Amino acid sequence: MKIINNVVIIGTCAFTAYLLLVNSLDSLIRLYTDNLNLTARRMGRMNYVIVNFGVMVLLTMLFQLDFLRIQWVGALVIGLYFACFAYILANKRAEVAAIKSSPKENILDFRKIELAG
Repeated sequence: MKIINNVVIIGTCAFTAYLLLVNSLDSLIRLYTDNLNLTARRMGRMNYVIVNFGVMVLLTMLFQLDFLRIQWVGALVIGLYFACFAYILANKRAEVAAIKSSPKENILDFRKIELAG
């Protein structure tokens, strides 16, 4: 009985880990496709779903490979953040320093926060 309980616990943990991984990848893929203007309207709904599903499966399978360690992925992400920050400091510092507030055409709707609570 103890072995069955351990198998159930391990299986539940593995399922939860994969669910969180797929959810994170889905959010990242959606954000990147939106920023690259690869929307369902532009690509067609079926092509959009096929491409996003394929990228999600590919990225999920990459995490199964032994050479890809989560520490390396984390180090790569941190390195990208520092590289972006260095680029902004070196090339865009004056433009960033000139920002005083959000553009006036950006209207903040605080009712969405009230609806969430």
